[in-house]
Amino acid sequence: MKEASKVGRHTSLTPCTHCVMVRFDDLEWDKLLGMMDKADEKIKATFIKQIIFGKPFKVLVTDKSLAVYCAKLSEFFSQFRTVGVNYNLIVKELRSEFSEKKALQYLYKLEKATVEMAKILAEVKALTVRFDEAWSQKQQ
Repeated sequence: MKEASKVGRHTSLTPCTHCVMVRFDDLEWDKLLGMMDKADEKIKATFIKQIIFGKPFKVLVTDKSLAVYCAKLSEFFSQFRTVGVNYNLIVKELRSEFSEKKALQYLYKLEKATVEMAKILAEVKALTVRFDEAWSQKQQ
């Protein structure tokens, strides 16, 4: 008895032995290719089998504005963290280098700037919630 060869493809338990030929006109072909692009499928035969047998296929739509918004939001929060570190350094310097009266004067200005920054942060959070509600997949 011959031993099975270890080279080549693995044999399938359910080999595909039947072939069907389908011809498309130009409009149908373009429509098929468009559907394949939307489904992000690369192999035409597999895609057609999925459609014929009613297997679900997902169409993923990516929105560039979502990626841009997330990138800008990440950049904003990294700047926000940097401001927090600088805030701590400023407070330490004010405490050690200036008189109490002068330090309080600068701390008052710093407090005003912090309040403005908190308002901006609240606006960013509101925009993020609105954006999430508009583009969330939960609503689909």
